[in-house]
Amino acid sequence: MTITIRAFSLPKAGNCESEYEDAAWPCNASEGTSFPVRMAVADGATEASFSAFWARLLVQDYGEGLLTEETLPDRLMVLRDSWKESVGKEPLPWYAEEKLRSGAFSSLLGLTIERDPEVHRDGGRWTALAIGDSCLFHVRGGELLLAFPLARTSDFDSRPVLIPSVRGGDEGLEGAMRAAGGRWREGDVFYLMTDAFACWFLRRLELREGDPIGFVEGIQDDSSFEEVIRHQRGDRTEDGLVMLKNDDVTLIRCRLGAPDEG
Repeated sequence: MTITIRAFSLPKAGNCESEYEDAAWPCNASEGTSFPVRMAVADGATEASFSAFWARLLVQDYGEGLLTEETLPDRLMVLRDSWKESVGKEPLPWYAEEKLRSGAFSSLLGLTIERDPEVHRDGGRWTALAIGDSCLFHVRGGELLLAFPLARTSDFDSRPVLIPSVRGGDEGLEGAMRAAGGRWREGDVFYLMTDAFACWFLRRLELREGDPIGFVEGIQDDSSFEEVIRHQRGDRTEDGLVMLKNDDVTLIRCRLGAPDEG
């Protein structure tokens, strides 16, 4: 069985690539046949310093199988030391130093897919970990089976609990961690999205305007992804609500079965 993973990303309109503060693992296209498969997305908080680097540390640690639901407290200690050591190498202006002491913040959504013939001859189990508002969508036969950890646009909060890069800021973190799991079959597709794109996806489903699954399936390359994002940022609902807010957007699409035509 072929597992095809494609990652797409775009910064806010008006921003350059260096200002992009999301992260994805893997960050490039990959295709293989071996299990387990791990992938993750994260959304660094814009108002904090060095959040993009913190988001990259989190997704890489999950992708390498180090950060799990069980190891989260211990791995955060290691990652925080790495973050502090790296960002503290260069001298900063006093105001940047002050902001640095407050730390960086990021969401994290990780997905692990494993083969298990006992579950299904051509399938297995998947598990997911989420802190914050990046979302996972499980699609089978063009139909949405699951949205995790948020399932409605009303679930999105302007101040979600995020993972801090400094010690002492973990209040509410354990209670905010969500875990999920289920079964997959050959032909299933998983989407991992950071908050803006996830909220757009759910809004399209709720309003029954357009076909969000079709939009995502139709993305073939970076150019078509950029075209979809640009168009959706300019589109509005009948009530005048912006369909897709101007924010960094990240998508991972994982197809289990036939190679991804994109």
